[in-house]
Amino acid sequence: MAANRPEIDPEIFTSAEYAANPYPTLKLLRDHHPVYEIPQTGIWMISRYDDVVNAFKDTENFSASPNGLSIGAVFGPTLMEYDGNEHTKLRNIVAPEFVGLKLKALLPVVAQNAMALIEKFTATHARRIAETAAETGEIDIVDDFATRLPLNVILDVLDLPQEAHEMFHEWYPSMMNGINGGPELRARGVKANAEYHAYLDPLIDARAAEPGDDLLSRLSVAQVDGQRMTKEEIKSFASLILVAGAETTDKAIANLWYHLLSNPEQWEAVRQNPELLDRAFTEMMRIHPPAAGQMRRAINDVPMYDQVIPAGALVSLSIYGGNRDERVFGDPDRFDLFREDLYFGKELRSGYHQDGKASHLGFGLGKHFCVGYQLARAETIIGTKMLMEVMKNPRFKPGTHPTPIAIRIEPWNLPLEFDLH
Repeated sequence: MAANRPEIDPEIFTSAEYAANPYPTLKLLRDHHPVYEIPQTGIWMISRYDDVVNAFKDTENFSASPNGLSIGAVFGPTLMEYDGNEHTKLRNIVAPEFVGLKLKALLPVVAQNAMALIEKFTATHARRIAETAAETGEIDIVDDFATRLPLNVILDVLDLPQEAHEMFHEWYPSMMNGINGGPELRARGVKANAEYHAYLDPLIDARAAEPGDDLLSRLSVAQVDGQRMTKEEIKSFASLILVAGAETTDKAIANLWYHLLSNPEQWEAVRQNPELLDRAFTEMMRIHPPAAGQMRRAINDVPMYDQVIPAGALVSLSIYGGNRDERVFGDPDRFDLFREDLYFGKELRSGYHQDGKASHLGFGLGKHFCVGYQLARAETIIGTKMLMEVMKNPRFKPGTHPTPIAIRIEPWNLPLEFDLH
Protein backbone atom coordinates (compact mmCIF):
# COMPACT_ATOMS: atom_id res chain seq x y z
CA MET A 1 0.00 0.00 0.00
CA ALA A 2 1.34 3.42 -0.91
CA ALA A 3 2.78 5.35 2.02
CA ASN A 4 0.60 8.37 1.37
CA ARG A 5 -2.61 6.36 1.15
CA PRO A 6 -4.57 6.86 4.40
CA GLU A 7 -5.76 3.78 6.21
CA ILE A 8 -9.46 3.11 6.69
CA ASP A 9 -10.55 2.01 10.15
CA PRO A 10 -12.72 -1.01 9.31
CA GLU A 11 -14.77 -0.47 12.47
CA ILE A 12 -16.26 2.65 10.84
CA PHE A 13 -18.63 0.56 8.74
CA THR A 14 -20.53 -0.72 11.77
CA SER A 15 -20.47 2.60 13.65
CA ALA A 16 -23.34 4.97 14.37
CA GLU A 17 -21.23 7.71 12.77
CA TYR A 18 -21.15 5.90 9.42
CA ALA A 19 -24.83 4.98 9.64
CA ALA A 20 -25.79 8.61 10.13
CA ASN A 21 -23.34 10.11 7.63
CA PRO A 22 -21.36 7.71 5.42
CA TYR A 23 -20.25 10.37 2.95
CA PRO A 24 -16.86 11.36 4.48
CA THR A 25 -15.84 7.69 4.56
CA LEU A 26 -17.06 7.16 1.01
CA LYS A 27 -14.94 10.10 -0.15
CA LEU A 28 -11.87 8.51 1.43
CA LEU A 29 -12.71 5.28 -0.36
CA ARG A 30 -13.15 7.00 -3.73
CA ASP A 31 -9.93 8.95 -3.39
CA HIS A 32 -7.65 6.28 -1.95
CA HIS A 33 -9.38 2.86 -1.91
CA PRO A 34 -11.77 2.80 -4.91
CA VAL A 35 -12.13 -0.95 -4.45
CA TYR A 36 -11.94 -1.94 -0.79
CA GLU A 37 -12.44 -5.18 1.13
CA ILE A 38 -14.10 -4.73 4.53
CA PRO A 39 -12.06 -7.12 6.71
CA GLN A 40 -14.84 -8.13 9.13
CA THR A 41 -17.27 -9.17 6.42
CA GLY A 42 -15.15 -9.90 3.35
CA ILE A 43 -17.48 -7.63 1.36
CA TRP A 44 -15.77 -5.57 -1.34
CA MET A 45 -17.01 -2.02 -1.86
CA ILE A 46 -16.88 -0.15 -5.16
CA SER A 47 -17.41 3.58 -4.68
CA ARG A 48 -16.50 5.57 -7.82
CA TYR A 49 -19.24 6.53 -10.25
CA ASP A 50 -17.81 5.00 -13.41
CA ASP A 51 -16.85 1.77 -11.63
CA VAL A 52 -20.33 1.42 -10.10
CA VAL A 53 -21.93 2.03 -13.50
CA ASN A 54 -19.71 -0.56 -15.17
CA ALA A 55 -20.40 -3.14 -12.46
CA PHE A 56 -24.16 -2.62 -12.74
CA LYS A 57 -23.97 -3.38 -16.45
CA ASP A 58 -21.39 -6.19 -16.28
CA THR A 59 -23.59 -9.27 -15.89
CA GLU A 60 -20.76 -11.55 -17.02
CA ASN A 61 -18.71 -10.76 -13.91
CA PHE A 62 -21.31 -9.66 -11.36
CA SER A 63 -24.40 -11.65 -10.37
CA ALA A 64 -27.48 -10.29 -8.57
CA SER A 65 -27.85 -13.57 -6.66
CA PRO A 66 -26.91 -12.02 -3.25
CA ASN A 67 -30.36 -10.44 -3.16
CA GLY A 68 -31.56 -13.95 -2.40
CA LEU A 69 -29.60 -13.80 0.87
CA SER A 70 -31.34 -10.63 2.05
CA ILE A 71 -34.51 -9.84 0.12
CA GLY A 72 -35.14 -13.47 -0.82
CA ALA A 73 -34.61 -14.64 2.76
CA VAL A 74 -37.65 -12.60 3.79
CA PHE A 75 -39.83 -12.51 0.67
CA GLY A 76 -38.96 -15.72 -1.11
CA PRO A 77 -37.49 -15.68 -4.65
CA THR A 78 -37.98 -12.42 -6.56
CA LEU A 79 -36.73 -11.03 -9.86
CA MET A 80 -34.16 -9.03 -7.85
CA GLU A 81 -31.98 -12.13 -7.46
CA TYR A 82 -32.35 -13.76 -10.88
CA ASP A 83 -29.88 -13.47 -13.73
CA GLY A 84 -30.12 -14.29 -17.42
CA ASN A 85 -33.27 -15.76 -18.96
CA GLU A 86 -35.10 -16.28 -15.65
CA HIS A 87 -34.80 -12.59 -14.86
CA THR A 88 -35.76 -11.50 -18.37
CA LYS A 89 -38.97 -13.56 -18.43
CA LEU A 90 -40.14 -12.38 -15.01
CA ARG A 91 -39.28 -8.76 -15.78
CA ASN A 92 -41.19 -8.94 -19.08
CA ILE A 93 -44.28 -9.98 -17.13
CA VAL A 94 -44.17 -7.28 -14.46
CA ALA A 95 -42.38 -4.27 -15.96
CA PRO A 96 -45.15 -3.18 -18.38
CA GLU A 97 -47.48 -2.64 -15.42
CA PHE A 98 -45.37 0.24 -14.11
CA VAL A 99 -44.34 2.24 -17.15
CA GLY A 100 -45.73 4.01 -20.17
CA LEU A 101 -49.47 3.96 -20.79
CA LYS A 102 -50.16 1.72 -17.79
CA LEU A 103 -48.74 4.42 -15.52
CA LYS A 104 -51.30 6.92 -16.79
CA ALA A 105 -54.06 4.77 -15.32
CA LEU A 106 -52.30 4.91 -11.95
CA LEU A 107 -51.84 8.70 -11.84
CA PRO A 108 -55.43 9.38 -10.69
CA VAL A 109 -54.90 6.79 -7.96
CA VAL A 110 -51.82 8.66 -6.79
CA ALA A 111 -53.66 11.99 -6.85
CA GLN A 112 -56.75 10.59 -5.14
CA ASN A 113 -54.75 9.10 -2.29
CA ALA A 114 -52.64 12.22 -1.87
CA MET A 115 -55.72 14.43 -1.58
CA ALA A 116 -57.41 12.03 0.84
CA LEU A 117 -54.35 12.15 3.09
CA ILE A 118 -54.11 15.92 2.92
CA GLU A 119 -57.78 16.28 3.85
CA LYS A 120 -57.26 13.86 6.73
CA PHE A 121 -54.23 15.57 8.20
CA THR A 122 -55.66 19.08 7.81
CA ALA A 123 -58.83 17.98 9.61
CA THR A 124 -56.77 16.32 12.33
CA HIS A 125 -54.61 19.36 12.88
CA ALA A 126 -57.59 21.68 12.77
CA ARG A 127 -58.95 19.74 15.76
CA ARG A 128 -55.58 20.02 17.50
CA ILE A 129 -55.52 23.75 16.86
CA ALA A 130 -58.99 24.05 18.35
CA GLU A 131 -57.93 22.05 21.41
CA THR A 132 -54.74 23.98 22.04
CA ALA A 133 -55.94 27.38 20.76
CA ALA A 134 -52.79 27.58 18.70
CA GLU A 135 -52.44 29.40 15.42
CA THR A 136 -50.10 27.05 13.59
CA GLY A 137 -50.35 23.51 12.25
CA GLU A 138 -47.96 20.59 12.55
CA ILE A 139 -47.25 17.47 10.55
CA ASP A 140 -44.71 14.69 10.75
CA ILE A 141 -43.84 14.51 7.08
CA VAL A 142 -42.75 10.88 7.58
CA ASP A 143 -45.46 9.25 9.68
CA ASP A 144 -48.43 11.44 8.73
CA PHE A 145 -47.79 11.58 5.01
CA ALA A 146 -44.75 9.93 3.43
CA THR A 147 -45.38 6.46 4.88
CA ARG A 148 -49.10 6.65 4.11
CA LEU A 149 -49.34 7.81 0.50
CA PRO A 150 -47.28 5.06 -1.22
CA LEU A 151 -48.98 2.33 0.80
CA ASN A 152 -52.43 3.61 -0.11
CA VAL A 153 -51.47 3.63 -3.77
CA ILE A 154 -50.12 0.08 -3.62
CA LEU A 155 -53.29 -1.16 -1.92
CA ASP A 156 -55.31 0.33 -4.76
CA VAL A 157 -52.98 -1.09 -7.39
CA LEU A 158 -53.34 -4.57 -5.89
CA ASP A 159 -57.08 -3.98 -5.27
CA LEU A 160 -56.74 -4.61 -1.55
CA PRO A 161 -59.03 -2.88 0.96
CA GLN A 162 -57.93 0.49 2.26
CA GLU A 163 -59.47 -0.58 5.57
CA ALA A 164 -56.48 -2.93 5.95
CA HIS A 165 -54.05 0.02 5.79
CA GLU A 166 -52.89 -0.21 9.41
CA MET A 167 -52.20 -3.93 9.11
CA PHE A 168 -50.06 -3.36 6.01
CA HIS A 169 -48.44 -0.35 7.68
CA GLU A 170 -47.17 -2.70 10.38
CA TRP A 171 -46.13 -5.43 7.95
CA TYR A 172 -43.99 -3.54 5.47
CA PRO A 173 -41.53 -1.90 7.91
CA SER A 174 -41.03 -5.29 9.62
CA MET A 175 -40.37 -6.87 6.24
CA MET A 176 -37.95 -4.12 5.24
CA ASN A 177 -36.09 -4.26 8.56
CA GLY A 178 -35.76 -8.01 8.17
CA ILE A 179 -33.78 -7.68 4.93
CA ASN A 180 -30.65 -6.17 6.44
CA GLY A 181 -31.28 -6.53 10.17
CA GLY A 182 -29.97 -9.03 12.70
CA PRO A 183 -31.55 -12.38 13.61
CA GLU A 184 -34.38 -10.87 15.67
CA LEU A 185 -35.36 -8.38 12.97
CA ARG A 186 -35.01 -11.09 10.30
CA ALA A 187 -37.41 -13.34 12.25
CA ARG A 188 -39.96 -10.52 12.54
CA GLY A 189 -39.66 -9.81 8.84
CA VAL A 190 -40.17 -13.46 7.91
CA LYS A 191 -43.21 -13.62 10.21
CA ALA A 192 -44.75 -10.47 8.71
CA ASN A 193 -44.11 -11.75 5.18
CA ALA A 194 -45.72 -15.11 6.03
CA GLU A 195 -48.80 -13.33 7.36
CA TYR A 196 -48.96 -11.21 4.20
CA HIS A 197 -48.65 -14.28 1.97
CA ALA A 198 -51.37 -16.10 3.93
CA TYR A 199 -53.57 -13.06 3.37
CA LEU A 200 -52.83 -13.11 -0.36
CA ASP A 201 -53.28 -16.88 -0.92
CA PRO A 202 -57.07 -16.98 -1.37
CA LEU A 203 -57.06 -13.67 -3.24
CA ILE A 204 -54.61 -14.92 -5.88
CA ASP A 205 -56.70 -18.08 -6.38
CA ALA A 206 -59.83 -15.98 -6.80
CA ARG A 207 -58.18 -13.49 -9.18
CA ALA A 208 -56.74 -16.31 -11.31
CA ALA A 209 -60.23 -17.82 -11.64
CA GLU A 210 -61.96 -14.48 -12.30
CA PRO A 211 -59.36 -11.88 -13.25
CA GLY A 212 -60.07 -8.23 -12.72
CA ASP A 213 -58.08 -5.19 -13.84
CA ASP A 214 -55.79 -5.08 -10.80
CA LEU A 215 -52.11 -5.99 -10.71
CA LEU A 216 -52.62 -9.29 -8.85
CA SER A 217 -55.05 -10.40 -11.53
CA ARG A 218 -52.74 -9.37 -14.33
CA LEU A 219 -49.81 -11.21 -12.80
CA SER A 220 -51.96 -14.30 -12.27
CA VAL A 221 -52.77 -14.64 -15.97
CA ALA A 222 -49.85 -12.92 -17.75
CA GLN A 223 -47.58 -15.07 -19.90
CA VAL A 224 -44.23 -14.69 -21.62
CA ASP A 225 -43.27 -17.46 -24.04
CA GLY A 226 -46.11 -19.56 -22.65
CA GLN A 227 -44.77 -19.29 -19.10
CA ARG A 228 -46.68 -17.86 -16.18
CA MET A 229 -45.42 -16.77 -12.80
CA THR A 230 -45.95 -19.40 -10.14
CA LYS A 231 -48.13 -18.58 -7.15
CA GLU A 232 -45.04 -18.32 -4.94
CA GLU A 233 -43.41 -15.92 -7.39
CA ILE A 234 -46.56 -13.78 -7.47
CA LYS A 235 -46.63 -13.60 -3.68
CA SER A 236 -42.92 -12.82 -3.51
CA PHE A 237 -43.33 -10.07 -6.09
CA ALA A 238 -46.29 -8.71 -4.11
CA SER A 239 -43.94 -8.55 -1.10
CA LEU A 240 -41.30 -6.80 -3.17
CA ILE A 241 -43.70 -4.20 -4.53
CA LEU A 242 -45.19 -3.60 -1.07
CA VAL A 243 -41.80 -2.93 0.50
CA ALA A 244 -39.94 -1.42 -2.45
CA GLY A 245 -42.94 0.65 -3.49
CA ALA A 246 -43.78 1.86 0.00
CA GLU A 247 -40.47 1.94 1.87
CA THR A 248 -38.35 3.50 -0.87
CA THR A 249 -40.99 6.00 -2.00
CA ASP A 250 -41.71 7.19 1.53
CA LYS A 251 -37.99 7.86 1.99
CA ALA A 252 -37.91 9.68 -1.35
CA ILE A 253 -40.80 11.93 -0.31
CA ALA A 254 -39.33 12.69 3.10
CA ASN A 255 -35.78 13.23 1.82
CA LEU A 256 -37.09 15.60 -0.83
CA TRP A 257 -38.80 17.71 1.85
CA TYR A 258 -35.69 17.61 4.02
CA HIS A 259 -33.41 18.89 1.26
CA LEU A 260 -35.81 21.54 0.03
CA LEU A 261 -36.47 22.95 3.49
CA SER A 262 -32.75 22.79 4.30
CA ASN A 263 -32.11 25.03 1.28
CA PRO A 264 -34.58 27.95 1.55
CA GLU A 265 -33.63 29.50 -1.80
CA GLN A 266 -34.35 26.20 -3.54
CA TRP A 267 -37.64 25.84 -1.66
CA GLU A 268 -38.65 29.33 -2.74
CA ALA A 269 -37.83 28.56 -6.37
CA VAL A 270 -40.01 25.44 -6.25
CA ARG A 271 -42.79 27.28 -4.40
CA GLN A 272 -42.90 29.89 -7.12
CA ASN A 273 -42.71 27.27 -9.88
CA PRO A 274 -43.90 23.80 -8.75
CA GLU A 275 -42.87 22.37 -12.13
CA LEU A 276 -39.32 22.49 -10.75
CA LEU A 277 -40.27 19.61 -8.44
CA ASP A 278 -39.33 17.28 -11.26
CA ARG A 279 -35.75 18.57 -11.18
CA ALA A 280 -35.77 18.62 -7.38
CA PHE A 281 -36.75 14.94 -7.32
CA THR A 282 -33.88 14.07 -9.67
CA GLU A 283 -31.34 15.99 -7.59
CA MET A 284 -32.67 14.32 -4.41
CA MET A 285 -32.16 10.92 -6.07
CA ARG A 286 -28.54 11.94 -6.61
CA ILE A 287 -27.64 13.53 -3.30
CA HIS A 288 -29.48 11.13 -0.98
CA PRO A 289 -31.60 8.43 -2.63
CA PRO A 290 -33.55 5.83 -0.64
CA ALA A 291 -31.11 2.98 -1.37
CA ALA A 292 -27.46 3.20 -0.30
CA GLY A 293 -26.31 0.53 -2.73
CA GLN A 294 -26.90 -2.89 -4.22
CA MET A 295 -25.14 -6.20 -3.62
CA ARG A 296 -23.58 -8.42 -6.27
CA ARG A 297 -21.45 -11.57 -6.26
CA ALA A 298 -18.31 -11.79 -8.36
CA ILE A 299 -18.72 -14.59 -10.91
CA ASN A 300 -15.04 -14.50 -11.93
CA ASP A 301 -11.88 -12.93 -10.56
CA VAL A 302 -12.28 -9.22 -11.31
CA PRO A 303 -9.08 -7.11 -11.48
CA MET A 304 -9.66 -3.52 -10.39
CA TYR A 305 -6.92 -0.98 -9.81
CA ASP A 306 -4.16 -2.78 -7.90
CA GLN A 307 -6.35 -5.51 -6.48
CA VAL A 308 -8.40 -8.52 -7.57
CA ILE A 309 -11.94 -9.16 -6.36
CA PRO A 310 -11.97 -12.97 -6.10
CA ALA A 311 -14.67 -15.09 -7.70
CA GLY A 312 -17.44 -15.75 -5.21
CA ALA A 313 -16.89 -12.56 -3.20
CA LEU A 314 -19.78 -10.32 -2.23
CA VAL A 315 -19.51 -6.85 -3.77
CA SER A 316 -21.33 -3.71 -2.65
CA LEU A 317 -22.03 -1.23 -5.45
CA SER A 318 -22.20 2.04 -3.53
CA ILE A 319 -24.95 4.23 -4.97
CA TYR A 320 -24.24 6.81 -2.28
CA GLY A 321 -20.58 6.80 -3.22
CA GLY A 322 -21.08 7.02 -6.97
CA ASN A 323 -23.70 9.76 -6.73
CA ARG A 324 -21.29 12.02 -4.85
CA ASP A 325 -18.20 11.35 -6.95
CA GLU A 326 -16.35 14.65 -7.52
CA ARG A 327 -15.00 13.21 -10.76
CA VAL A 328 -18.53 13.47 -12.17
CA PHE A 329 -20.50 16.01 -10.10
CA GLY A 330 -19.13 19.37 -9.05
CA ASP A 331 -19.60 20.27 -5.37
CA PRO A 332 -21.38 16.93 -4.92
CA ASP A 333 -22.44 17.47 -1.29
CA ARG A 334 -24.54 20.49 -2.25
CA PHE A 335 -28.23 20.09 -3.12
CA ASP A 336 -28.73 22.11 -6.31
CA LEU A 337 -31.68 21.50 -8.59
CA PHE A 338 -30.10 23.90 -11.11
CA ARG A 339 -26.76 22.07 -11.40
CA GLU A 340 -25.55 21.68 -14.98
CA ASP A 341 -23.68 18.39 -14.64
CA LEU A 342 -26.71 16.20 -13.83
CA TYR A 343 -28.96 14.67 -16.47
CA PHE A 344 -32.51 15.79 -15.62
CA GLY A 345 -34.33 13.85 -18.33
CA LYS A 346 -36.33 10.68 -17.91
CA GLU A 347 -34.37 7.95 -16.13
CA LEU A 348 -32.87 5.38 -18.48
CA ARG A 349 -31.97 1.77 -17.75
CA SER A 350 -28.71 2.32 -19.61
CA GLY A 351 -27.95 5.54 -17.74
CA TYR A 352 -26.76 8.75 -19.34
CA HIS A 353 -23.21 10.10 -19.25
CA GLN A 354 -22.33 12.48 -22.05
CA ASP A 355 -22.12 16.18 -22.89
CA GLY A 356 -20.91 16.83 -19.35
CA LYS A 357 -24.08 15.38 -17.82
CA ALA A 358 -24.48 12.12 -15.92
CA SER A 359 -27.49 10.26 -14.54
CA HIS A 360 -28.05 9.66 -10.85
CA LEU A 361 -27.76 6.00 -9.80
CA GLY A 362 -30.66 5.96 -7.36
CA PHE A 363 -32.74 3.44 -9.33
CA GLY A 364 -29.80 1.24 -10.28
CA LEU A 365 -28.87 0.50 -13.88
CA GLY A 366 -29.02 -2.32 -16.40
CA LYS A 367 -31.15 -5.43 -16.05
CA HIS A 368 -32.05 -4.71 -12.43
CA PHE A 369 -33.07 -1.10 -13.00
CA CYS A 370 -36.05 -0.39 -10.71
CA VAL A 371 -39.27 -1.35 -12.51
CA GLY A 372 -41.30 1.08 -10.38
CA TYR A 373 -39.22 4.18 -11.09
CA GLN A 374 -41.98 6.11 -12.87
CA LEU A 375 -44.52 5.35 -10.16
CA ALA A 376 -42.11 6.45 -7.42
CA ARG A 377 -41.44 9.71 -9.24
CA ALA A 378 -45.15 10.33 -9.84
CA GLU A 379 -46.13 9.61 -6.23
CA THR A 380 -43.42 11.87 -4.85
CA ILE A 381 -44.08 14.80 -7.15
CA ILE A 382 -47.90 14.68 -7.11
CA GLY A 383 -48.03 14.18 -3.36
CA THR A 384 -45.55 16.98 -2.71
CA LYS A 385 -47.37 19.42 -5.01
CA MET A 386 -50.62 18.82 -3.18
CA LEU A 387 -48.96 19.14 0.19
CA MET A 388 -47.39 22.44 -0.84
CA GLU A 389 -50.81 23.80 -1.75
CA VAL A 390 -52.07 23.20 1.78
CA MET A 391 -49.03 24.16 3.83
CA LYS A 392 -48.06 27.83 4.08
CA ASN A 393 -44.53 28.66 5.21
CA PRO A 394 -43.53 25.12 6.29
CA ARG A 395 -40.40 24.79 8.43
CA PHE A 396 -38.69 22.28 10.67
CA LYS A 397 -40.33 22.20 14.07
CA PRO A 398 -38.21 24.13 16.60
CA GLY A 399 -36.28 21.92 18.99
CA THR A 400 -35.98 19.08 16.49
CA HIS A 401 -32.80 17.97 14.76
CA PRO A 402 -33.82 17.10 11.21
CA THR A 403 -31.66 14.75 9.14
CA PRO A 404 -32.16 12.73 5.98
CA ILE A 405 -32.83 9.05 6.51
CA ALA A 406 -29.77 7.17 7.75
CA ILE A 407 -28.47 3.86 6.41
CA ARG A 408 -29.42 1.85 9.47
CA ILE A 409 -33.09 1.01 10.03
CA GLU A 410 -34.18 3.16 12.96
CA PRO A 411 -37.28 5.10 13.94
CA TRP A 412 -37.22 8.32 11.95
CA ASN A 413 -39.44 11.34 11.73
CA LEU A 414 -39.43 14.81 10.24
CA PRO A 415 -41.81 17.05 12.19
CA LEU A 416 -42.79 20.31 10.49
CA GLU A 417 -44.97 23.19 11.42
CA PHE A 418 -46.76 25.51 9.04
CA ASP A 419 -49.06 28.51 9.07
CA LEU A 420 -52.77 27.96 8.72
CA HIS A 421 -53.49 31.56 7.74
